[in-house]
Amino acid sequence: MIPQRPPERLSDFARRLLRYEAATAGQADEIAVGFERACRALHDRLAPLISSAGFYALLARALRLAARDAPFLASVSISTKGDCALTDLDAAAERRDPTEVADALTMALAHFMWLLVIFIGENLGLRKVREIWPEVPLDNVNPSSGAGK
Repeated sequence: MIPQRPPERLSDFARRLLRYEAATAGQADEIAVGFERACRALHDRLAPLISSAGFYALLARALRLAARDAPFLASVSISTKGDCALTDLDAAAERRDPTEVADALTMALAHFMWLLVIFIGENLGLRKVREIWPEVPLDNVNPSSGAGK
């Protein structure tokens, strides 16, 4: 049986990836910017493999899965015009702690990668992701913990 939640390894990677993308954009505290940048990069790399429609279907499903733990995400959608804009996120996140919003977007990205692994396999799916961000560590930064491998 396939686990309901992404492995911790993918959640940790998603967190590092969103921070990296936000910092690269010069807005280290703006995880939504990091999410949109990561989304565009993933779309560019994966659409030739799974189609643009397939990409957005996986992403929409990932948002719905993340909304189980962050119900405010239920009203958020992703623009399918290639810009990956988070529609209605500002209204949904209003009066929420920024950490809660960051955690929700991290979980959405982790769910996306987990769905990708389920549908096309870990080797191909994560290889495509790693091609985009070879400098962002996939496994735990502290290898002595042994977790997430």
